Amino acid sequence: MSEIDIVIRLGIATFLGGLVGLERELHNQPAGLRTHIIVSLGAALIMVVSIEMQRISNGVSDPARIAAQVVAGIGFLGAGAILKFGTDVKGLTTAACLWTSAGIGLSAGAGLWFPAALVTAIVVAALLLLDKIEKKVIVGQSYKRFLVKAKDTPGIIGKIEQVIETYGISIKDFGINKLIKEQKIQITGVVKVPENTDFDKLSKEMSALEEIEQFEID
Repeated sequence: MSEIDIVIRLGIATFLGGLVGLERELHNQPAGLRTHIIVSLGAALIMVVSIEMQRISNGVSDPARIAAQVVAGIGFLGAGAILKFGTDVKGLTTAACLWTSAGIGLSAGAGLWFPAALVTAIVVAALLLLDKIEKKVIVGQSYKRFLVKAKDTPGIIGKIEQVIETYGISIKDFGINKLIKEQKIQITGVVKVPENTDFDKLSKEMSALEEIEQFEID
């Protein structure tokens, strides 16, 4: 395998992994652009090294064994993207994206560029298009974007959960950013709300929490 071939394989893995990560980044997920790029690139590197090890060892080394360890090991990283917010569990899609990005990287590292590109296209299309279709075809569902900025104090997440659950609101997608210098947190995401939700009352109740500095839902 020439150095140019290696550069091409790692470059394709970086680009394709970045496409998936960009979509997750735009939705404020805990694992975004950088994480997906690194996962895909790392998997590609491991596959390239595995192939080279087989060549150096005259066929004694089995590249499939090392690749299999990547597939199993990425599950631990994916688990870190799964978060619990109230009664809702979020991050499963992001965890699946990380696992798939590893597969894309392995495919690119092995020189199988067509399946790597095809899977990337399918994943990105599924994330972007199916979400819109889901919102339109499910009757009786109303989706809103929300933003909460609050002081980073113990128990604040629980207080926010309690208010949200009182109104029967279900969180579909969310991300938490810690503003370390300001000692605050910012929560953004998408919620599924009942049609008869009193948003004015919800806003007043949320703003009544002394830690809350900003609350928006639209």
